[in-house]
Amino acid sequence: CILLGLDSPTRLHIAVILGTIQSLLSKTSKYALFDPTTQMAYIPLDPDSKVKGKAAIDVLGSRIGKSGGSLIQQVLVFAFGNIISAAPVVAVIFYSVLFAWISAANKLSSLFVAQTEMGKANQQMEKEKAKAE
Repeated sequence: CILLGLDSPTRLHIAVILGTIQSLLSKTSKYALFDPTTQMAYIPLDPDSKVKGKAAIDVLGSRIGKSGGSLIQQVLVFAFGNIISAAPVVAVIFYSVLFAWISAANKLSSLFVAQTEMGKANQQMEKEKAKAE
């Protein structure tokens, strides 16, 4: 801690406060923004697809994501000796995943809009059929 300048209680106190604020903001944004948007993706699906999709994503996606991240980190530590030496590679991986995620979100958005429009069209056709009968 002396090398980082955290030898005085005041600096340590500031570091703890900043870490706490960062953790609170991270969790708040995850629960307020990320979780609801993941659930919104299932809205236009039929009930069977909702159940299967949620199960697949919640179980497989979560576990594969965590395991894959840990595997990549371990490979980088073994290859470079420590994570600091692997920082350029971590940056490349981070930005690659970020751009892939943005691309997937855009694709999901277009599919969501198309599915929603198709659902509206089907509802309109059902109303017209009901009026005709």
